[in-house]
Amino acid sequence: MVSVKMCVKGLVIFAILVIVVTESKAQKHKCDIPPTAPKKIEDVINQCQDEIKLAILSEALEALSLHEKSRSKRDTFSDDEKRIAGCLLQCVYRKMKAVNEKGFPTVEGLVSLYTEGVSQKEYIIATLQSVNVCLVKAQKKFVKSPQSLEEQGKTCDIAYDVFDCVAEKIGEYCGQSP
Repeated sequence: MVSVKMCVKGLVIFAILVIVVTESKAQKHKCDIPPTAPKKIEDVINQCQDEIKLAILSEALEALSLHEKSRSKRDTFSDDEKRIAGCLLQCVYRKMKAVNEKGFPTVEGLVSLYTEGVSQKEYIIATLQSVNVCLVKAQKKFVKSPQSLEEQGKTCDIAYDVFDCVAEKIGEYCGQSP
């Protein structure tokens, strides 16, 4: 079982890598990506950790009791790590009011979240374009019926995919793709 701390460390490492790539290609930028995540997001992430820990422990106990003998078949935790990171992101999105009543991210909420404290027009436009593209993509991939968001873990998967997509697209729009 992958620990929440390990997942959070992975998110922090990912953020640092984005910053390093951003700084290393500073000469070719169309817009600047803020060097650090807004403090408010960091605070909410810390609040969400406890919620995620409890959810993961409950899910792990349930999985152990159901699949005690098949546990050794797991040779990689990448899907689990994605689910944990997605649940953490979903918690952040929910607490920052960046999702609708069904838990699906909203354009207004995500743009507000990702551009809080940013005044650079080009970055805000890049974020808006990225969020629009990524939400359409997530809608097509995950929402097959009105009830599909109610499936366990679906909103976590959506949150991870949207975050990953938005980060990648902002880099592309700002001329900072690897």
